[in-house]
Amino acid sequence: MKPAPAARLFFVFAFLFVAVRADWLDDVGYTRLLQTYSSGVPASVASGVSQIEAPDGAANYAADSPGKSPTLKSGASGANGHASTVAVYYYSSASSVIPDTSIIDAYNANTWLYSGFLNYNTTSVPLTESRRIQNHSWIAQFDRNQYAESTITSAVANYNQRLDYASDRDGFLAVVGTNNGASTTLPDLMVQGYHSLSVGLTSGNHAAGLTTHDTAGRMKPDLVAYESLTSFATPQVSSVAGLLSEKLRNNAYSSALTTADYPRLTKALLLAGATKDTLATWSRADTAKPYDATYGAGALNTLLSYRILSAGRQTASASSTLAETGWAISTVRSSTSASSRTYFFDIPAATTATRFSAALTWHRNLSYPFIFTGTFSTSLPNLDLRLHAVASGTFTLGTQIDASLSPVDNVEHLYQANLPPGRYALQVSSAASTATTYALAWRTSPTVTVAATAPTARETDLSPATFTLTRTGPTTSPLLIPLTWGGTAAPGTHYQTPPATALIPAGSASTTLTLTPIADDLAQGDRTLTLTVVQDFSLSVGSSATAIATLEDKPYDAWRYARFTSDQLADSTATGPDADPDADGLPNLLEYAFGRSPLSPDANDAIPAPSIDANGYLNLSFFQASDRPDLSYLVEWTDDLTATWRSGPDYTTDVNAEARPTGEQITVSAVTPLADSPRQFLRLRVTRQ
Repeated sequence: MKPAPAARLFFVFAFLFVAVRADWLDDVGYTRLLQTYSSGVPASVASGVSQIEAPDGAANYAADSPGKSPTLKSGASGANGHASTVAVYYYSSASSVIPDTSIIDAYNANTWLYSGFLNYNTTSVPLTESRRIQNHSWIAQFDRNQYAESTITSAVANYNQRLDYASDRDGFLAVVGTNNGASTTLPDLMVQGYHSLSVGLTSGNHAAGLTTHDTAGRMKPDLVAYESLTSFATPQVSSVAGLLSEKLRNNAYSSALTTADYPRLTKALLLAGATKDTLATWSRADTAKPYDATYGAGALNTLLSYRILSAGRQTASASSTLAETGWAISTVRSSTSASSRTYFFDIPAATTATRFSAALTWHRNLSYPFIFTGTFSTSLPNLDLRLHAVASGTFTLGTQIDASLSPVDNVEHLYQANLPPGRYALQVSSAASTATTYALAWRTSPTVTVAATAPTARETDLSPATFTLTRTGPTTSPLLIPLTWGGTAAPGTHYQTPPATALIPAGSASTTLTLTPIADDLAQGDRTLTLTVVQDFSLSVGSSATAIATLEDKPYDAWRYARFTSDQLADSTATGPDADPDADGLPNLLEYAFGRSPLSPDANDAIPAPSIDANGYLNLSFFQASDRPDLSYLVEWTDDLTATWRSGPDYTTDVNAEARPTGEQITVSAVTPLADSPRQFLRLRVTRQ
């Protein structure tokens, strides 16, 4: 049966010159990705990308992207404004996640649908796609005044089948936008395909509903991204898809993946990595639906998808646990020992209830007789995805916690916002008698705790405070932790400016942060340093999410802080080390040294007292207050006031130390008896370090 006649298409998109939002890279976790991984993140798609665009009024379809030279696959073209903005997000050097991509094929959608690629309405299969990602920031509607609905349905199915066939055969992922404006009516083309990935907006201002062509009832879109128009949200997803696809081709697993595995797995990684944190109303209605009715699997997140990829490939096992984050490529078939595949994993006991996300994707089967007549025979294996609780230490499935059991979609998706610690199992099962290859991706959130492992920093000797950040879960990937700092100590004034993030490197479960105090001569008392771990899309925080360290003032400054008012402290003539506010003859430093009050005249009880002992030696007694680590007390001797004062065992010796409640009464004696040198002098020198 020949496909329906070519319909007259209406291309709908915005011919708007919008300001490109550079912060979209922050929104989708790409900035965090680069902060987390110091190397290995692809900056280009080596095999290139394709951009399919509707022509403008002058039949132009190509992007004007500085430094890029697209190959014009649909003939000569001037610059198309819409295409140029799409390119900024997709592959430009200015604002994409694959800025070094140099191979770009550009198509006019009118010709791409026909002889340019899909070969619609012919007996030829689609042309070969050598690029890894196709971006479709356009939609099309059939003229319902010209064609019956049955004719349109047949035509849409054939367009979709051709694209799905080419995607499976050539290993590329087609990323397609839905139409703008909140509605439940999906455009005819190209959002209703199976193997492609459809994109909406985090605002929800896009068409979201169930397919009406090529099997009704499938959910679209698959995920959403951060823009005001789907034309520009779509290339955000395409750019990230290109990064993931390139990473898959450049790691140890590439040799074990088939051509069709790449679009399957890239799609699963994007869906499992999608976050719900910015989508307050995200929910799944029931087990028969894989997605939220508006937001699909959630919002695009580069870091989480990349983290799943980096966690590595896992193999189903009936007797061992796997990583709590990872991915798998396998086959499943009913009525055999491979009718289901089970993936057991543990969430550690120290983990706060984690966010758990899993996505299962597979392709429908498309075939044709030895000679292609223009139509495909299609069938969709029905795969299901379930999450079970498992008793600790066992491998026996327990209570089913969640399930995604759509009878029509070729994707299943699970999400648990608060999955507690324990053992679990993901199970993929099939009702199809033929083996079906699938891609499965899943993730959990690590829990981070913080402790002050060296809880005191000191101005006196610049001893630092140390905080230790510890994570639960796998250490396969590095983990960047956002931080906030507080307390009464001011960063940059009382201690060196702290970092806004901490990185736990791959292979490690913890990292430390050292905070060095800044010494000054200000009387401020002890201050606090408070470190708090910030929970975001990438991690959860444990019960110890905040740790406090103390920044100790210099002892003399702490003493002043405790004895003078803030107004007095502001006047150095009253509270400086040489000041004598109580006019008793003892400056503040000596009041501190002898344990006296700087505001009460008490010099008579504090001044060092000379004496001559029974053996005829000159002695000097003085009080040394306790807890004065910043002071040195030194008794010096001379026999000539015009000569140098001397100290040490050749001149003086300690003869007594009598404990008192707040210090010691020290007695020091001259070494030389007065009988041998009748003219002798002793003095006490107190020095602040």
